[in-house]
Amino acid sequence: MEPAREIFELQALEIIYLAALTGETGFPGLAVDLEAETESRQRALMNAQMRTLEAKGYLEIDFMGVAKVNEVLHQCIAAGANSTSYLCQLVQNGDIPSTIYYFHQGNKRFQLEHLSETNTYILQELYAQHEMMFQVIERIPLLQSLEDEGDVEQAFFDEPDLKRWTEGLLHAGASLYALAEIGCIDKEAQVIRELNLVIHKELMWVLKREPEEEITRDRVTLSAAIEELCLWLQAV
Repeated sequence: MEPAREIFELQALEIIYLAALTGETGFPGLAVDLEAETESRQRALMNAQMRTLEAKGYLEIDFMGVAKVNEVLHQCIAAGANSTSYLCQLVQNGDIPSTIYYFHQGNKRFQLEHLSETNTYILQELYAQHEMMFQVIERIPLLQSLEDEGDVEQAFFDEPDLKRWTEGLLHAGASLYALAEIGCIDKEAQVIRELNLVIHKELMWVLKREPEEEITRDRVTLSAAIEELCLWLQAV
């Protein structure tokens, strides 16, 4: 029987504090800049994060004043803060986007989901590569495409300008699901490759860009989309 999975709900500054305990000054996906703050203000902010984390039971302060972080939480934070590459998934359903980050360190994998409604982050360990693939695919409502959508719609769908095409579909109510592998080079984030799914009614397209290649657009069926996703994720 597997142990109960530990799930951690965190604020952005709490993650920055935990990253600092690993020797890092930032964390992928978090745009938190404390350089403009005075040293005393920075210290006060970090002390406040320490207290809230202690209240949540995520860390303990020993009699010497040393912070001991929950082991799984520490591994999750270290994997993200020290990562050389990671995955970012954007799920755009309507007006509220959701962003999920996937990190790995050795054989261990973790996911960090940003909840826009509360501006909090949910961090948890994933047990294996196949669970990460399942999580990615589960967040995408894959639909079977139809063969005949009419001449008017078909003419629009064949719009050659990808930016205009994407904006038009999103305006018409389509959903966008984006995956990107991001490399951390000299502390700078750079997109290595990306795969996007655009779903409109029962229709689906894959937009893909590999290193040093142009973006390609292909209309796909359900089975083809799943195969494309699995192959893309296996290459991580």
